Amino acid sequence: MDLKTLRVLVVDDMSSMRMMIKAVLREMGILLVQEAGDGDRALELLDAQPFGLVVCDWDMPNIDGLAVLQQVRAEPRTRTLPFIMLTANAARDHVSRAIEAGVSDYLAKPFKPIDLMEKIKRVMG
Repeated sequence: MDLKTLRVLVVDDMSSMRMMIKAVLREMGILLVQEAGDGDRALELLDAQPFGLVVCDWDMPNIDGLAVLQQVRAEPRTRTLPFIMLTANAARDHVSRAIEAGVSDYLAKPFKPIDLMEKIKRVMG
């Protein structure tokens, strides 16, 4: 996989978190990055163009990350899209709900940049 051509959608309601994730992606050589500050905008972007990876926060206003994931998995065009969920809540039932919804991988906040890099490498195969 050529990371220079990988189009990534970063979804988080905190702009500082989006900036940090984008910096990690740049360090990996991923340059085609779009961002959304909430689930509504994420779904608009996912509907408008193809992405190769979604990195999405769970806890957001309007539509949360779990609902975004469920809609991504319900759509035939995006059903297999790699999706990494970020959340400050690593409780077992929280993780179980994400797994049941079809999340590709899960990362608890706060996390180290290397942890995100490893998750991306794993889901991108």
